[in-house]
Amino acid sequence: MNTTDGEVGGRKLRADAERNRQRIIASARELFAERGLEVTLDDVAAHAGVGVGTVYRRFANRDELIVGVLTQHLTEVAERARETLDESDPWQAVVDILTLVVSSMAADRGLATMIMTIDHSHPDILAAKAVLTERLQQVLARAHAAGVIRPDLEANDFFPILTMLRTVAESLAPTAPGTWRRYLGLILDGIRADGRDPLWGSPLTDAQIVQIQKGASRDR
Repeated sequence: MNTTDGEVGGRKLRADAERNRQRIIASARELFAERGLEVTLDDVAAHAGVGVGTVYRRFANRDELIVGVLTQHLTEVAERARETLDESDPWQAVVDILTLVVSSMAADRGLATMIMTIDHSHPDILAAKAVLTERLQQVLARAHAAGVIRPDLEANDFFPILTMLRTVAESLAPTAPGTWRRYLGLILDGIRADGRDPLWGSPLTDAQIVQIQKGASRDR
């Protein structure tokens, strides 16, 4: 009987710990979105309604919390990307995934900064990105097979495209929020299959993307 009670108690404790962890991450996402990354773990604890010690037991420092927040976001986007594969129109699936990612960055100041400055070699980030990249490649493969997207467009082309749109969204937000959608429309026209001129050069390599992200992190 005592053993059973202990096992049940152990499961309850783990469930409570996971609920606290999710509450902390949700609170951190809200604060990062409102104020950027310059919030403290004390701020997050107060917003989550938990003790500071609870936050520090889950996340040793702000960088670990940022990893937790971004991992959750990437996992959610990957799930949304999976849903776009159910879209009967391959072109609309491309539109949906690009709109999803840019709208997320436009609405969340912290997210855009996280993506450009976080250590992308963290195992949790690598695992979440691998799933998202696979889904994106599936969306592109369908679009290529259907002949609705230009044949020289590759998955890594989306990194600079999204970087440009993130900059547009961030710089125009104070005076013309939502205007990024106009420029997303221009870019979408440019990647359709009826583009006349071939693209210049080659897409960025994985190594080049990592180098760019590391440079942004150093400049932070």
